[in-house]
Amino acid sequence: MWLIKDISTFLRLYKIHTHGSFFVTRAKDNLQFKRIYSRVVDKTTGVLSDQIGKLVIYKSKKEYPEKLRRIKFYDCEHNKDLVFLTNNTNLKASEIAFLYKKALGS
Repeated sequence: MWLIKDISTFLRLYKIHTHGSFFVTRAKDNLQFKRIYSRVVDKTTGVLSDQIGKLVIYKSKKEYPEKLRRIKFYDCEHNKDLVFLTNNTNLKASEIAFLYKKALGS
């Protein structure tokens, strides 16, 4: 598992993905993402949305052509919304948020 504080390139994330590892990173505010479908969430955990989709911008989708998971989480400690990207579809959305927050802080 790779926890990445800042996305420098989607190509780097795709290399992690193709080597069989998973990553969690914060999405930038200007991320353009096309939702394919949404998963059911338990909002009492702080998870606001859990979506599967693809990147929209040509360069980004060329560098990462696979589906990604976008998780929106409300951090009540800091009173802000956090948006995570991951290629992991097995862990619960709340577990993804917890991993990122505990490993790198928010």
